[in-house]
Amino acid sequence: MAHKKPDVDPQIFGHMWHAVHEEWMAFLSLLRFQWPLVLLFVVGISALLYVVRPLPPASLRIATGQPNSSLDLLGKSYAQNFIKHGVQLEIVNTAGAFENVELLKQGKVDAAFSLGGMVSEEEAPGLVSLGSVEYQPFWMFYRGTPYDGSNPAQFFKGKTFSINIPGSGTRNLTAKILALHGIQVIDNQHLVSMSSSRSVEALRAGNIDGIFLVAGIESQTIQSLIHDPNIHVFSFVSAQAYSKNLNFLETLTLPRGGFSLVADVPRQDTQLVATTTTILTTEKLHPALQHLFLTTAKHIDHGGSSFFGRAGGFPAYVARDLPASSVADRYYTNGAPALLGHVPFWLSSFVDQVWFILLACFAIGYPLLKIFPNYRAIYARMCMTDCYYELKEFDSDLLEAHTREDLQIKLDEFDALEKKVNHLWIPIGVRDEFYGLKNAIEIVRLKTERMKEHVEASLTPVT
Repeated sequence: MAHKKPDVDPQIFGHMWHAVHEEWMAFLSLLRFQWPLVLLFVVGISALLYVVRPLPPASLRIATGQPNSSLDLLGKSYAQNFIKHGVQLEIVNTAGAFENVELLKQGKVDAAFSLGGMVSEEEAPGLVSLGSVEYQPFWMFYRGTPYDGSNPAQFFKGKTFSINIPGSGTRNLTAKILALHGIQVIDNQHLVSMSSSRSVEALRAGNIDGIFLVAGIESQTIQSLIHDPNIHVFSFVSAQAYSKNLNFLETLTLPRGGFSLVADVPRQDTQLVATTTTILTTEKLHPALQHLFLTTAKHIDHGGSSFFGRAGGFPAYVARDLPASSVADRYYTNGAPALLGHVPFWLSSFVDQVWFILLACFAIGYPLLKIFPNYRAIYARMCMTDCYYELKEFDSDLLEAHTREDLQIKLDEFDALEKKVNHLWIPIGVRDEFYGLKNAIEIVRLKTERMKEHVEASLTPVT
């Protein structure tokens, strides 16, 4: 037996259109009658977006250091990675770490490279740290007979050294280390101020005996000095004492042949101390950009595989001169955002900041969601109930209309009520009740017609 095709073919697109129209009417009704709730919701969302700031700026400025210094090269590495994420990182060259901090305090840059031990919280209120991102060894290069490491103070005596220019991290750290030997920087004719490039030229020309530098091994200045056979790397036999007196310093060992086993450079194990490069900023810096700095630092560090690597790698909150930013603190406590690498960096940062808010909203809102399916029906029933009250009052008052004028007033009230009912927005789920109201109105209308006939009959004279 062949199956008959159904006679009714549902109009799918028609149902879709009615569904869209239904939502639009619900939205208009919400705006018209529940505008205080809508306004409260808009204000709440606006406040959340203002606090969290989901979209970061497209550009920012960072103070690095002298041109071709290790901090300058590091800044350029960050800029290359930032541009991959659509962020322009502008490099601002300076005299060094000290000037970097001053520019950041003045608001002339958004972030700055500094050195551990350079600045304290009392000296720079409002600044925060994103952590350390690499070691910055403290070097002393010199000419002449190789030092045997027995008496540093005797070696320094009577020699002329460059301690770099005012505002540089090298000068600041050199002053602290030389002070441990009882050597003062101020008004010391044997300590001269020169930029890194001029210091190298003067050393090679024999105009000075040595230079102090704080720089990473990848610095072009360091690389040029390492491979000069007439210049030696000073081994700080007091490195452990330095790190005990200056707790932001760590000791490093440059092994024999570490630069070149073929040329046997250096020709002995060399003791060094190192501070760390830190990234300083303020809490005003967009959280997404703070995350970008931290993840870039991890990418550049390659898991601690650099020449002077750190167990656990960088970034790390090791130089605690300044408090960590709230973003950095969460990063070091909980790790990188879970969505990092799967969604744009700003979105992963946004979710990382608001997930607890979203969780709280869900915990509170989920029970309320059960109310929402009935909200429209409840709202419509409340409107119809109000109309029923008006209809009942009209029905009761109708008995008091004994003249044409009284009846006309009631009829005008009835027309206004019927017009109001016809303009109600009624969702699909309660339309049976709506037509029950319409039937009640029709019943009262019939009663009104009878009352009208009765009044007319009573007022018409009998012939």
